[in-house]
Amino acid sequence: MSLFCRLSRRHYWSTPHRAEDRRLVQVCYECGAERTARELHNEIAAESLNHSIASARHEMARICEQQSAGGFHRQIAPEKIAVGQGPARRFIIVK
Repeated sequence: MSLFCRLSRRHYWSTPHRAEDRRLVQVCYECGAERTARELHNEIAAESLNHSIASARHEMARICEQQSAGGFHRQIAPEKIAVGQGPARRFIIVK
């Protein structure tokens, strides 16, 4: 451990990378200490997949509920108008 790491009691870890034995490790920039890093992409991917599946199920249930209640209507976008044909706007200056 370098003097800087001892005094500040913290390490400045590098970006995770693969060591020679295929472990995911981080190395301190100051003293060269090494620690193993977690495989975040596997944890995040599984959590994201579970969340998206749950969200899709909820959305499908909501759509089916709206269709059975007869409240499902297609929303029609307002007709686009040319510049200058819209309603007049008034601006107020507030001091």
